[in-house]
Amino acid sequence: MYKAFKILLSFIILGATAYFFRTPLLNLWNQLYNSYLPCTQPIGYSLGSFDTKFGISKDQFTNALAKAEQVWEKPIGKELFTNKPDGNLKINLIYDYRQEATIKMRKLGLTINDDRASYDALKSKLKVMQLAYSQKMASFKSQVAIFEKHKDEYEAKVTYWNKRGGATPKAYAELNEEKEALNAELAQINQLQDSLNADVDNINAMITVLNRLAESLNIDAGEFNQTNKERGDEFEEGLYKSDLYGQEIDIYQFDSTDKLIRVLAHEFGHALGLEHVDDPKAIMYRLNQGTNEKLSATDLTALKTLCRIDKK
Repeated sequence: MYKAFKILLSFIILGATAYFFRTPLLNLWNQLYNSYLPCTQPIGYSLGSFDTKFGISKDQFTNALAKAEQVWEKPIGKELFTNKPDGNLKINLIYDYRQEATIKMRKLGLTINDDRASYDALKSKLKVMQLAYSQKMASFKSQVAIFEKHKDEYEAKVTYWNKRGGATPKAYAELNEEKEALNAELAQINQLQDSLNADVDNINAMITVLNRLAESLNIDAGEFNQTNKERGDEFEEGLYKSDLYGQEIDIYQFDSTDKLIRVLAHEFGHALGLEHVDDPKAIMYRLNQGTNEKLSATDLTALKTLCRIDKK
């Protein structure tokens, strides 16, 4: 009887352990399966976090995902991905400083292409904005100094009359006029400060985009890199992550539908098990700098090798 109880208890503990760790175990199984038997079953994906500040609808995003699938599936005539509600691969649209910088460029009327001309034009625009900011800051400091002088004079007069038991009607009226003038000066200073803060945001956004372009074009942009160093980040448009708790693709930035499809296709490639390649025209190149929406010969060779397809 005692032996039977021990066996039953062991089964209960084993069952409870399996239930508690069911999600990590399932994720581990899926990842091992895709690693050892790649391309034999479609990778299920589903929409995770979706930030509406990107200005794209879920239908538009889903359509981009479908096109990103086709980038890999069409060349080999095989279903590699499938969109389903319980898909283990979560696709997240995460809004942060990267997309904010892209949107600010649009609002400034700047069209950014991944070429040297865009980089040089943006760099020139940045220098103009930095000069204007410096001039505006000098004006701001001057106005603050004048305001502080007027405020000290006003407070000295108030102290003077308070020591004498109160101001005369004429002095009281003059003090009220000075107070209103001070409030007007302060309002103007606050307005200028808001304008300066907006300028700083635009300048930082410009530096963010310049750093991305510099990386894409292999340009030394050391003078602009301080902004990203302070954040502790490199500019990533997307990121694929995989651990026992699941698989995720985080999308941080895109400036066009074509770019979105390319970055999704790139991260889908990582989900398949592909690494970066050295071909600048390839989907799996480390930078999203190409314009083609099809696999390069390098991509196709890597895919066929992964899927164990005859390359002839």
